[in-house]
Amino acid sequence: MAIKLDVKDKKLLKLLDENSRYSNSQLAKKVGLSKPAIDYRIKRLEKNNAIMQYYAVLDFMRLGFTPYKLYLKLQNAGIEEEEEIIQYWIKDTNAVWVASIRGRWDVAATVFARSNNEFGNILGKFMKNYSKYVLEKDILLIEHSEIYGALEYGAPKNIIQLDDADKKILKAISVNARLSIVELMARTKLTRDVMVYRLKRLMKENVITQYKCQLNYDVIGIKYYKLLIRTKNLDEKSELKLREYSAISKYSPQFLKLIGSWDIEIEFELHDEDTLYNIISDIRKEFSEILRDYDTLRIIKTYKMDFYPFDAAIKNPK
Repeated sequence: MAIKLDVKDKKLLKLLDENSRYSNSQLAKKVGLSKPAIDYRIKRLEKNNAIMQYYAVLDFMRLGFTPYKLYLKLQNAGIEEEEEIIQYWIKDTNAVWVASIRGRWDVAATVFARSNNEFGNILGKFMKNYSKYVLEKDILLIEHSEIYGALEYGAPKNIIQLDDADKKILKAISVNARLSIVELMARTKLTRDVMVYRLKRLMKENVITQYKCQLNYDVIGIKYYKLLIRTKNLDEKSELKLREYSAISKYSPQFLKLIGSWDIEIEFELHDEDTLYNIISDIRKEFSEILRDYDTLRIIKTYKMDFYPFDAAIKNPK
């Protein structure tokens, strides 16, 4: 059931999604409330599960990883079997995002791997155990991604080498971006000066691109959709036009260019399905010369969001 949010709540959530490491003092100034009032509202939003998690967005390609999107259509699978499959991917140390979805597919996951061979081994291990429940699967490579408010992802000029201290920081902050410096020091056993320096360096090198807030869409009355687009005659000019359309939309938090059976994926956060249909109608009208086919998915629940799911001791690429 959705909770009632006032103007201050909505502004606070927007700011936390803009930068979840804003201090309560900074948030108080930006929202126009006292620091104790901000603290109270955050705790209330967390208690009501409106806020699920604070996380760091990492540019995985700068760490030598390629993201693979996996969509699964299940068969002969009841609720228990679907939950078992979801739990499998939650526990997988290469899975970054896991969700239940509705539409053509039932379960979705984003998996980081350093090569097609590594991803093939990850997928093969899963299929060995669960192929009897998989009617169909689709695998898409993310060529380019834009999370609005963060940096764009694409092929980097060089791979960043992380040492053990960097990995410990990323392991901690990837799933709780609001940890204080003192809390991060306790978890990583690093001094304050070292911690502050390394966080700034990881941001400067664009390893960490943004600190965001994962919201519980059901609780705040929002529906989360993905629009998959298959194109024809897509050139740089028309792609840029579609990217700009997504960027200026107040409903779209992310645009992805894909390699596989679909070419483009645009995410939308909407209050109702009618708005989605209006957006699709507009896209069909504006981009008829490049639109071959499209499909829509609704994200029912996100179970995992962790941009550094690996063991902290994972080795750097050679």
